Amino acid sequence: MRPSTKILVVDDEPAVRLVLTRFLGAAGFAVVECKDGVEAIEQVPREKPALIVLDVEMPRMDGWKTLKELRQRGCRAPVLMLTNVDNIPARVRGLEAGADDYLSKPCDLIELLARIKALVRRSQMSLHAPRRLRFGDLVVELDRKVATRGKEVVSLTRTEYAVLDLLAEHHGKPVSREMMLGVVWRSAESPNFHTVETCLWRLRKKLGERAGESRWLRNLPGIGHVLECEIEPPAGPE
Repeated sequence: MRPSTKILVVDDEPAVRLVLTRFLGAAGFAVVECKDGVEAIEQVPREKPALIVLDVEMPRMDGWKTLKELRQRGCRAPVLMLTNVDNIPARVRGLEAGADDYLSKPCDLIELLARIKALVRRSQMSLHAPRRLRFGDLVVELDRKVATRGKEVVSLTRTEYAVLDLLAEHHGKPVSREMMLGVVWRSAESPNFHTVETCLWRLRKKLGERAGESRWLRNLPGIGHVLECEIEPPAGPE
């Protein structure tokens, strides 16, 4: 029997957790409950959920801080945020913080289920789909760890492939230096942003960007870096 997809529900209201747990359980998901952000941060490495439903307004640690901490620790699971605040600035803040979707409370359960299924499906497809990145005349095949410019092989380090892999997973969205440290260098406890910037500088040179140019790796000061190259399907057999 295929194991159920695991969902982590993080909300300080017991009644909300009960409703979501019963509803998602009836829909075939395995649900793990957390009463606040602190508990969620402890449970995520252990439970490894496929998706996190995260309330914003919580005591001890609110949803914004929880999301930031999870991303810095390398959590890649999609996050759907729930909040009583329904306005565009709040939605933008959530998406910029690394959330994948956003619903206001009280939400329609059928809509919530549809969004959860879509996020899980998209996440699973991105994990299994081979990725081929194109930077002008440079092609990088992440799964094979091969980079070529025409017939010339371009040498990328293991760390540079890991950075590209992370940026490609969040293609078009900003990835913070804290998250890069947590995922690639696994040193978010004592961050060294110079390490990240040096790696990105070398990577830009290999990708063919000129000094001061941000053609494919765009820097958003105070937010993160965005990968804006073309992602192609893998080449078929010749």
